[in-house]
Amino acid sequence: MRNDNIGDVLCCTPAIRALRKAFPKAYIAALVVRYSQDAILGNPDLDEVFVYEKAKHRPDRNRLISLYAQFRVERNLRKMRFDMAIGMRSAFSWSEAWLVYFTGAPLRVGYEPTNKGDRQFAFFYNRKVPLPPPEQHEVEKTLGLVKAIGILPGEKNLRVAIPEEDRRQVDAFLKNNRIDPNRLIGFHLSGRVAANRWSPGKFADLAARLIHEDEQFVVLTWGPGDEALVEAVRARVGQGVFLFPTPNFKSLGALQERCRVFISPDGGPMHFSVAVGTPTVGLFGKTDPRLWGPWGDGHVALRRGNHADLIPVDEVYQSVKKWIKI
Repeated sequence: MRNDNIGDVLCCTPAIRALRKAFPKAYIAALVVRYSQDAILGNPDLDEVFVYEKAKHRPDRNRLISLYAQFRVERNLRKMRFDMAIGMRSAFSWSEAWLVYFTGAPLRVGYEPTNKGDRQFAFFYNRKVPLPPPEQHEVEKTLGLVKAIGILPGEKNLRVAIPEEDRRQVDAFLKNNRIDPNRLIGFHLSGRVAANRWSPGKFADLAARLIHEDEQFVVLTWGPGDEALVEAVRARVGQGVFLFPTPNFKSLGALQERCRVFISPDGGPMHFSVAVGTPTVGLFGKTDPRLWGPWGDGHVALRRGNHADLIPVDEVYQSVKKWIKI
């Protein structure tokens, strides 16, 4: 179980892989919130994915309706009589621990509570794991939970499943715009944390340099509500910049697969790029890249203070340059 954001769920996929390797014939399911489902749907290590919607993600709907829908999902899980349930968050969360407890599983695994207010909920887990070192990456923290039950992980790559229909749409986009994917650089402009965002002006300066000096194509992606930022970048750069709307993360991942390199603020899109195997440059400000940087070899995390906009354009350009020279 992991009831938070999409990047957090992706960081659990090596632990899920380790569980599948250890229990090849087991029925293994995941429970996530609807907002994060694209990170896990289609994962070959899972037999089933259960989804519920947090009330805060549906402000247009009565809170009681959302809570009842969530209860129905939990009730169905309880009827399935799981042998083990794992709360995958890297620090104790009573809301996730409650979901684990409600399954009725005889073995309930999760990180132990350390805050005084949370200790009253400690009984939700009966296999409480001591908190890992705070400087560990999120992937290592989730792997610590499976290690606690005797499972040694092998492959540690993030993984995500991309539907063929989304790949076909990206292929059509590239063909219609006569874009050579071997010279395609992807930018994601949006970021949930303001201090991790790069300014449109810097994105525009980087795009112009890549297009005019290195003859690359640049494709822009963005999150809901940031259309004005994208238009500002395109207006400043002109030809060579293309816009690709992504209604969901699966379509974003299909595009990222075709990019030579992808640049993104810390967040779900950055982790998605890593999961599809594209070299990734992560931009960081407030968030510590030791904990949340793009996972694995061949990626770069840049940080120059508590705001991503302190990162110079040239530093990002030099990070991208090494990939387009290959």
